[in-house]
Amino acid sequence: MPQPPATNQPDDALDADRSEAGGQTVDWPVRRFRQSGQHRALHDKVVKEQRIELVLNGAPVLAMLALPCDVEALALGFLVSEGLWQDRDQLPEVHFDASAGQVHCTGPFDDDAAESIHRRWTFGTGCGGGGTARDFSRLAECRPITSGLVIRAADLTARAREFSRRGVLYRETGGVHACAIAGADELHLFSEDVGRHNAFDKVCGLALQQRLDLSDKIALTTGRLSAEIVAKAVAHGVPILASCSAPTAMGVQWSRRFGMTLVGFLRAGRMNVYTGYQRVTADDG
Repeated sequence: MPQPPATNQPDDALDADRSEAGGQTVDWPVRRFRQSGQHRALHDKVVKEQRIELVLNGAPVLAMLALPCDVEALALGFLVSEGLWQDRDQLPEVHFDASAGQVHCTGPFDDDAAESIHRRWTFGTGCGGGGTARDFSRLAECRPITSGLVIRAADLTARAREFSRRGVLYRETGGVHACAIAGADELHLFSEDVGRHNAFDKVCGLALQQRLDLSDKIALTTGRLSAEIVAKAVAHGVPILASCSAPTAMGVQWSRRFGMTLVGFLRAGRMNVYTGYQRVTADDG
């Protein structure tokens, strides 16, 4: 197993950094090299993930690697994303046991959806093992998006800039994705995680906890707009999904099928609108 570079910092000090309760990063000694070949010893912030097991009515279902914050929101968002829970007015009981690394969820979950996680889990296009048990046939259970939300391109660009400014943990570590829920005029919710799937589920879970209606909101993400991310947005009824990154073909096709507006390459005042063109208007429109 590789060992960290030698430093003058005592081992007990390093151990204290690594075990900092509730922290999202650890300080780690590195040797930073330049093109000239010169290097120096310093400390770098490294994002901290934890193995978290999802337990439904006492039965473990799956485990995920996630940033150990807003874990209960992560569970709620995941349950709705995967179709295990439908009633947004009456949420299941959720409790995170940090010492055991388990988030316990109690309620009348959809047995077929839970079984699909075991039988049909498809690893996604991202890092960290993110994925979905939904395919198009199960996604068809979701309602098409009929929201009349319209936003000017300039306002969408402004929300993207605000979204980027909120990414403090990314600027510190470079090791996380982010997701936000916004209206036409402001950002409402923001979340970061080591995986884009988790970041999306977290921010949607926060919306569930706060009873925030997503039918007239925009979801902003830093990751690719792939099929599994689009499926999550459809499950939560988000009319506009936007990213600084690219979509995939299946993501575009599913967005069009469910009437969602999909926006990619949202950066530097530019964007591509792939589906649902009517919701993004010219600045003078």
